[in-house]
Amino acid sequence: MRSFVIDLTKWHILDRKFLQFESGYVVETVLEGSKLGIDPYTIEVSPDGELLILDSQNNNILRLTPPLSCCHVDGRHKDARFNHPKGFIIDDSGNVYVADTMNMAIRKIGDE
Repeated sequence: MRSFVIDLTKWHILDRKFLQFESGYVVETVLEGSKLGIDPYTIEVSPDGELLILDSQNNNILRLTPPLSCCHVDGRHKDARFNHPKGFIIDDSGNVYVADTMNMAIRKIGDE
């Protein structure tokens, strides 16, 4: 099992199986679940770039195509605030999608 340490900036996987971030990345909201009644718990990215979202609160699996929304505090990692993130996935382009559960949002960490 891999262990991850997240510093919410640019990331790379270290030899010790840790995820570390560096400066140069920003956080943006791609799904604001509170407006849609979605409580994201974990996510996957399909081969065609769609987000597959497990909404455990509502017993659903959703298939969504980003970009979808904004409105949380987005921007540099020091400004963006997560609230009990439960899962994340890294797509083929190196973007990190985070299931920000208590904010009821899917957040994307990508290039500035």
